[in-house]
Amino acid sequence: MQLVDSLHDKFDSIINPMGYGVVRVQITGTIRKTLQVMIEKLDEQPINVDDCAQVSRTLSVHLNVDDPIAGAYVLEVSSPGLERPITRQKDYKRFLGSEIVIKTILPVENRKNFQGFLEMASEEGISLRLKHPLDSGSDRIDIRYGDIRQANLVSSI
Repeated sequence: MQLVDSLHDKFDSIINPMGYGVVRVQITGTIRKTLQVMIEKLDEQPINVDDCAQVSRTLSVHLNVDDPIAGAYVLEVSSPGLERPITRQKDYKRFLGSEIVIKTILPVENRKNFQGFLEMASEEGISLRLKHPLDSGSDRIDIRYGDIRQANLVSSI
């Protein structure tokens, strides 16, 4: 298990009892590292600054004890925003029927970017009903989870 995945699971177990869930964990930067933790409320209410501060204080205590990241870094806790990243299989199932944007690792019919409505999420991957058909004319595409580089909800605002 990679460090980011283990931190995701650990942080989720820490903040779940507080009413929050982890959306995504990222470590960015090389000279000045940043540990980015994106959170959401389990009751699906909006996240505010106080929520981020509370989670930041809680995670800081655990990070100071465990110290899982070598060297200095900055902890950044934020909300997922309107175009929430979709990072886990359970997220795809949760957002069935929603409009999403997918970026794939390799091109499919000369494209890496796909926008459409999430119709299915299985153990292996997803199916999208595309807003813009493929070159072949098909308005549906199946994508395996391992082929997805990035996925986000499309804001309806």
